[in-house]
Amino acid sequence: MRIESIETTVARLPLLKGDWRDTIHHVTHIELVLVEIRSDTGVVGTGISHTSGDGGKTIESVIKYSLTPFLVGKEISPRALWHEAWHFLHDLGGAGVTTHALGAVDIALWDLVGRAQNRSIMDMLGRFREKIPVYASGINLGLTESELIDQVKGWYDAGYRSFKVKIGKPDVAEDIERLTKIREVIGHLPLMTDANQGWGPEYAARRINPLRGLDLTWVEEPLKSDDIPAHAALRRQIDTPIGIGENVYTMYQFRDYLVQNAVDYVQADLVRVGGITPYLEIADLALAFGRPMAPHFMLELSAPILCALPNGYIAEDTDGGSLSALHALRNPIKVIDGYMTPNGLPGHGLDWDKEYFEKHRVS
Repeated sequence: MRIESIETTVARLPLLKGDWRDTIHHVTHIELVLVEIRSDTGVVGTGISHTSGDGGKTIESVIKYSLTPFLVGKEISPRALWHEAWHFLHDLGGAGVTTHALGAVDIALWDLVGRAQNRSIMDMLGRFREKIPVYASGINLGLTESELIDQVKGWYDAGYRSFKVKIGKPDVAEDIERLTKIREVIGHLPLMTDANQGWGPEYAARRINPLRGLDLTWVEEPLKSDDIPAHAALRRQIDTPIGIGENVYTMYQFRDYLVQNAVDYVQADLVRVGGITPYLEIADLALAFGRPMAPHFMLELSAPILCALPNGYIAEDTDGGSLSALHALRNPIKVIDGYMTPNGLPGHGLDWDKEYFEKHRVS
């Protein structure tokens, strides 16, 4: 079975529940790059890449003008092709736009093989569990305290039993006040926080240590994600575990985080690291260091993979940012009582709403 063609569509999907704001972002839309790979036997697999804001056409150009000529005609073997393609693209950059592009292609190839075999990706990889816990997450630093509490109450009432909110207000006392109010709502249930790389190494410990009494599961991205030694030093200065991975792109970068004892929860983004193939390698590496996988974003794609990992810990449902909430799917998948159960359909089991994509296509 060989690759016959690769087609792409870029859609700019609006955030239907309002803008996102944190310490570094103001996001009004998500751009999705849909990739369709057809085999010479007529089977089609689909994959996706994402950006928080613009950038979809940049990713598409790498797929159209670099990866497509390189891959068309090759025998379909996702893992082998991923490493060939990553080596081929490496002169353009070992990570970032290149891995975003590879992510969509690799997911499409795994989906194609699953459909050809009439097996779900979970079954191809081997199931460890039938469902995975999900935490509710919000891009909510810009919300008032009362708006934030209402959001968390809504998540709690919807059945979620783990929660993540943004921190990084100008005064740490305001972060403490907001988190204390949330604790009054959720009790001792898991509470995570995300600083979105908002602090420097000279400042982060003084922002995190005052939060000790709030029993936080993790503080996410306290520093610039490129600075691994600074995270290692910070981890020695604080009691709160550190989550990292949203802006870490390669197995080698994750290896250095783990070797330097700079991370507690590995939050690799399935798309940003380059797809299912490298995600599995990163998960194996994390397993060797006794670290759980708690991926960033892309709930509907991440959950089936987590169900096939011994160290799959929890998935993220970003309020308004899931594929279902973006109206990207014809078969939206619901979180029920704080868990997501993948549908078990062949491949990744997702049915893209191509009419909606076409309506929001970036020309």
